[in-house]
Amino acid sequence: MKPYIFIILLSLPITLLAQTDTTYWNKGGKFGINFSQATLTNWAAGGGNTVAGSVYFNYIVDYQKGSILWQNTIDMGLGWIKEARSEQQKADDRLVLTSSFGKRLIPNNKKWFYNATVDFRTQFLEGYDPEKDPNQNKPISKFMAPGYLMTSIGIDWRPNDNFNLTLSPVTGKFTFVQDDSLSAAGAFGVDPGEKFRAEFGASLKASYNKEIFENVQFTSNLLLFSDYMDNPGKIDVNWENILNLKVNSWLSANIYNQIIYDYDIKFYEVDSNGNDILSTATDKWQFKNIISLGLAVQFGGKRG
Repeated sequence: MKPYIFIILLSLPITLLAQTDTTYWNKGGKFGINFSQATLTNWAAGGGNTVAGSVYFNYIVDYQKGSILWQNTIDMGLGWIKEARSEQQKADDRLVLTSSFGKRLIPNNKKWFYNATVDFRTQFLEGYDPEKDPNQNKPISKFMAPGYLMTSIGIDWRPNDNFNLTLSPVTGKFTFVQDDSLSAAGAFGVDPGEKFRAEFGASLKASYNKEIFENVQFTSNLLLFSDYMDNPGKIDVNWENILNLKVNSWLSANIYNQIIYDYDIKFYEVDSNGNDILSTATDKWQFKNIISLGLAVQFGGKRG
């Protein structure tokens, strides 16, 4: 991605944060730090010492006036784990910026909207495969490698304040691999040597956000994409679920789960030298689960 495009994406929410008119704006977020440690001494059952930690920041900037609904989200997270006999590894790494603009289909109907959405995703740090590369000599991912930008136009259904479903028959998905070695290997679905791939298809996004019990907030975001031009029957899946349990005004527990199935991301068996066997390329379900307890600060407004 060109640097100026990324600057624009970052400057949009920053500009929104500067808005002082709160009549039509709803702004708020959460910042949290989590830490865990396991120490074993003369432990007969075996095991090893570990240290883990994470930090996250979420912020919403929403505007609603008359027939217009504009929602913006910043979601950032970094987590790591260190075992006594291995290098430190990251456990979470995400940067997600979304902006969704809607206008009512019918002036007095609050459930149906025309919708245009921009969704940008990448990571901050280099990533490694601890099994193939325990010494962290060869990164398999970096900042903007991959990077994903999805733009879509469609119809948004909002039956209540907790749920919305967006169907977008006009969707562009853009994959960026801004690293020479990963680009040369054709990582993340780009052609070998290329740093960019464009797809055109349809997408469906469903979001749910509600306090399901007292001090228990559940958030779920499902994103599906199908490429019209290349195997439209193959649907990419990205599904995130977050359960937040508020212990008191400062202490909280979080359960984060993410499921991904992307036909452009391939996994390989390795030979005796640790090299990928290209003939074994296959796509797989990917799972991420994080359970954490720590300090959290909620400020401003919320959705749902």
